[in-house]
Formats: sequence, C-alpha cells, structure tokens
Amino acid sequence: MTHDPDRSWFSPLLNRIADVAGVRAALMLGREKGCQTVYIPRRFGPQHWLPKLVGDEAAAALAKEFGGSKIDIPPALVGQKRKRRAAIAEMTQNGYSIARITHALGVAKSTVKDHRRRLRGDEDDGPQGKLF
Repeated sequence: MTHDPDRSWFSPLLNRIADVAGVRAALMLGREKGCQTVYIPRRFGPQHWLPKLVGDEAAAALAKEFGGSKIDIPPALVGQKRKRRAAIAEMTQNGYSIARITHALGVAKSTVKDHRRRLRGDEDDGPQGKLF
C-alpha cells in the first residue's frame, strides 16, 4: 500500500487506517479516540461505537484488517514537533507518567516512549541494546 503524499501529516498507523477504511475514518478515529487504546472486534452490532463513529462500511473494513486486536490510536493531526519534544522532556523530568503526558499533550503513547528513549540516549542502539 502506498500512502497519499497529501496525508503526510498522518502518523503511519493513521495512514494505514486511511488505506483500509478511508481518510474520513482515520480522521474520526484520530479525533475521537486519539491517545487511547481501543479494541477492534471481528464482529459488532449496530450499537457498537465503531460503526457509529466511522460508518458501517469503514467499520467492516477495519474489522477485517484489525479485528480481534487492540490498537493505540494516535491523534489525528501531527505538528509542532519542537514544542511537543520540549514538553515531553520537561514532563518526563518532572516525573509525569506516560498516561498523564499523552492526555495532557494529546500525543500517542508511542511518541512519548520514543522521546523518553531518545532522552536516555538509546536511539542508536537498535533492538539489541548496548552490547559492547
């Protein structure tokens, strides 16, 4: 799947959701469920939150792709990276939890974890960590 260059402001996961279920579904999920972990069921009824939010067709496409799994929904729009990086660094140094940072700044958990890893200086170590 190739991502539309006009969607460069989407995170990789929201781009994948847009590829599967459409840009509107990705925007709605990012706006309404951003910074939350949601369970995407394989099957759902008409009263379930997913078809109510994105529509039946998009919900069915999401269930086909992600059904039976939990996913961390990133916020819909990404921007102001420097300010976000500085705020995450300051909140981390002040002892705030990942959950509190994500809620306060409207960023994804993975963003906070990545920034924390960089603050510790682990970014160049890859999955093996420091072996030598």
